Amino acid sequence: MMHGKNFILSLSHKKDLTKTLDFTLNKKVIERNLRNQLKALALKMIWLSPKDYSFLSIYNTIKDLKKLIEPLLRDNQNSFEFVNIDRLEIWIQSDSTNIDFERSNIYNALNKLHIEKKGLPFEVGLTKKVSSSDLALQIKEKEQYMVIPQRLYYLGLQASEAQINELYSIRDELRKLTDYITTYYDRIYQGYAKYFVTNELLFRNGKPVIYLKSSTPAVNKRKRAFQTAFLNLSNSTEASILELLYKHSPEIRSEQLDKFYPDRILKIGNWIITDIMEARSLFKKFSGCCIWALMSRSGMRSDEIFHLHTVNGLTKETILKQSIYVIHADLSKTARGSQSKQDEFVTTLIGAKAFEILQDLNKPLREYATDASAFFYKSKDEVSPISKDQIGIHCVSWFEDVMGEKLALTNDDLIDLKISDPKVSFNVGDHYTFTGHQLRRSFAYYLIGYELCAFPQLKQQFSHVSMAMTRHYAKNASKFQKFRKQKQNLAYALDEERIDQKAQTYLNIYKKLANKERVAGGKGKEFAKNMMKAERNLFKDKIDNDMLSISYWKKQIRDQKRHIHAVAPGVYCTSTGCSLRTQVNLLECVDCKNDYIVDAVFAEAKRKEAEINMLWDIEHDELTPQTASEAYIKITAAERIMNDLGISYEPVVIPKEVEALLLPFGVTS
Repeated sequence: MMHGKNFILSLSHKKDLTKTLDFTLNKKVIERNLRNQLKALALKMIWLSPKDYSFLSIYNTIKDLKKLIEPLLRDNQNSFEFVNIDRLEIWIQSDSTNIDFERSNIYNALNKLHIEKKGLPFEVGLTKKVSSSDLALQIKEKEQYMVIPQRLYYLGLQASEAQINELYSIRDELRKLTDYITTYYDRIYQGYAKYFVTNELLFRNGKPVIYLKSSTPAVNKRKRAFQTAFLNLSNSTEASILELLYKHSPEIRSEQLDKFYPDRILKIGNWIITDIMEARSLFKKFSGCCIWALMSRSGMRSDEIFHLHTVNGLTKETILKQSIYVIHADLSKTARGSQSKQDEFVTTLIGAKAFEILQDLNKPLREYATDASAFFYKSKDEVSPISKDQIGIHCVSWFEDVMGEKLALTNDDLIDLKISDPKVSFNVGDHYTFTGHQLRRSFAYYLIGYELCAFPQLKQQFSHVSMAMTRHYAKNASKFQKFRKQKQNLAYALDEERIDQKAQTYLNIYKKLANKERVAGGKGKEFAKNMMKAERNLFKDKIDNDMLSISYWKKQIRDQKRHIHAVAPGVYCTSTGCSLRTQVNLLECVDCKNDYIVDAVFAEAKRKEAEINMLWDIEHDELTPQTASEAYIKITAAERIMNDLGISYEPVVIPKEVEALLLPFGVTS
């Protein structure tokens, strides 16, 4: 039995976030039996449940179940066993509680009681999992972040790109800024101590003139402490004065700084710095710009930016002579069994440059700090890691400073806002309020709206468990598509170029088929078989509208009779429902009835990668049935593709260690 006023347990799935299980209600003691039942449920979820709960899930369960306590006590009940469908209906109809039954949180908490009832030391009144529909209610839609109007979004992209390019050209000078910030007070104190040793001490009204600032009570206290200690010095040496300065940290008058730090003017690019305040302001400006640029070009959350990797945080891959930049960071909402383990975010060249500038700004601070585990550091007081909230603050501050009066909404802005969220209401001239998470929403909305990527790709980029959440971020993007297609502008030109490229891809594939060249994939092999059986030439007969004509394929795509997208280099899919656009499973593509495979570059790369990983696992004794089967599948699938394309290769010899872990085909016992 657990006694006492409160039982405290603080855990986290992230090192920087600590939450505490609080078994009080509004800082008051909870009725003893209900409190013990909550503790029992928490312990069951932590230690005995067959399910894998994140600590945040346990925390939210206890927090939401505490909302039931006051209504239960009003009904003269002190046990969760009396919480059932009938009682919930009574509470809803009487509107006698502060519980929002149109939110999913309360149902998640209630269902934990039902799921974990086996083994709990009390009865559970819920006989099944409960949902809003059981109570004739509908869950309210989650509040959505606004989409940044196109005008402001474009101006922000332009401004950040110009700033990033300017900073990138002077990267070698950026260390001067952090060195200036970290050594500023050291240099002033050293100059101050030297000045008093080499110059005659002045007195006014019997008191020494020591050039210290008076302002806040804390500053005045440090000044008095230094002054007292200074007057008590028996021997005013440079070292003894310097020791007192570091001990009491008084502030020097700014108008006297020329005496103590005459070389404090610093030039970085086109910026001139004369004191620490200007240096810190410039540091925040550079940092805010880079954060905005990276978030707008990757869709990362601010806390994922906060968790950027300090080592190998940026990698570059080259695919078909195109550079792909990948940012590495820890996921912000990962719990075992509920989300994929993915810490990679693709970005653009500007996003990559922004990351490198952030490294240049923070690395010297990281070297100076006692705790060097974080990525971002304060540029004031003691050099220490900043809080997560500061990421968003710097980002917002930079955007609002750059936009200035341009944040006043125009009529076109109102149209954009109304399309992205019909519920919002603004007037021309209203000041637009920007928040960091709007960048993630805008990233999804415009990528889908301009058809620059598909939902499976966006889901991968956002590391979402469900497609529903991805679609939530891109909500109303389809309306935006229809709206922009009404205008003969750049968007229209992009659409036409997209049709041209898809048509050209189809034409290239069918030229190969016409020349009796091999095309792998289920669709390619099937067409080749049908062509051999056909009595007439499928490419020459005008009945088939001449499939070797680019105009034919343009018409097919424009009329939405045909679709094609790249799954991987040389691998194309014709299904609109395909979800393999970012994580390619070669085995599914080999005989897929929707796929064309025109070359084996990607397959050979995957085969080589699988072989290397397989041998590494064997060498380091990390081979498991799962890794063995994955390597085997990738290798055999790649070799089948090369066979279908008639490409000669040296087969990979599957080691005995791998074969021993594979389940023979057809074995059932």
